[in-house]
Amino acid sequence: MMIESISALIHEIREEFGFNRGIQPTIENVYEHDDGSLHIITPDRSEKSLLLGPGGRISTELAKRISKKITVYGQDEILVREHRLGLTLRRINEIFHIANTKQQDFLELLRNLIKSELSFPMSDLHPVTGFCHDSRIAVAYSGGIDSSATICILNEHGIQTDAITIQLGPEFCTYHEMSNMQQWCHENKIKHILIQPLKDVTSIIQATRESRIHPCGKCHDIISEAAREFATKNQYPILITGELLPSGRQSILLEDSLLIIHLPAALALSKYRTEQIAEKSGKRIGRKRFGCLLIGEANKKGWRNVGPSILRVLRELEGGVLTTGQGLEYIKNIVRPWINRRI
Repeated sequence: MMIESISALIHEIREEFGFNRGIQPTIENVYEHDDGSLHIITPDRSEKSLLLGPGGRISTELAKRISKKITVYGQDEILVREHRLGLTLRRINEIFHIANTKQQDFLELLRNLIKSELSFPMSDLHPVTGFCHDSRIAVAYSGGIDSSATICILNEHGIQTDAITIQLGPEFCTYHEMSNMQQWCHENKIKHILIQPLKDVTSIIQATRESRIHPCGKCHDIISEAAREFATKNQYPILITGELLPSGRQSILLEDSLLIIHLPAALALSKYRTEQIAEKSGKRIGRKRFGCLLIGEANKKGWRNVGPSILRVLRELEGGVLTTGQGLEYIKNIVRPWINRRI
């Protein structure tokens, strides 16, 4: 009955708004979650696009008329996500026998999380069990949406986390941003640890300002190296990151005694999902900003850095991490300083 009534409302809204492109979109299923939100499944992305309407106007109007939060999915998106989650499960099976006891317990929890994710959005998500050790887990924390959501997921399942932030300097992060990170950790009862990089970043800053390099790759390597060294030195069995792109088998690494998991990628989460999770913890979701302060400075200098920045956004679009609307916001943020400078 819900499918018929929602389909009728969509037809009515399309008529009122004069949206005549294509044919009436088909709804495969509608699922209502515990919070009253509706999750609408369409056959594929084309049908999803028509249901959303230009700029999401149809789905926004639909949500207004039925007074419910609405999320729309294409069945093809769900199938791809299921495949990626299956690859993560394969990787767990590959390394489970060589992991230590604490790591095995966490991998078992991850298995249960994936089983729960495989039922989403058909059913609501609920906390799962599987990790009983008292040992703390290190989380590489940038203060952004994805690493904040990662900590939220772990805390929701009763896991004690230490947020590890690598201080690259004021060229990368303002005092206000660092203060916000510390405040968020304090409010969510997270131990926040600030550490220094193992390598000096002065040459990266200079080369970026001279438009000789795009800094993201080199900075990522320095941050990863520092976080891994700190976790190993302080005998953390597991290091978790908030990375979204290295999904499937690539989301789990076992390096010597350290288990490294890119949790949002392992769970095949999208930016939309990490925003929802982080927002519940009091994280403010503001305007999209691509990268750190140094990237913003570099993008003003021209296409040599603007191009690689946009390419990174396109990679996340291709990977299904971003919606087209989110991708457009990031690209606007990348090119706006360059365009304003030229004007």
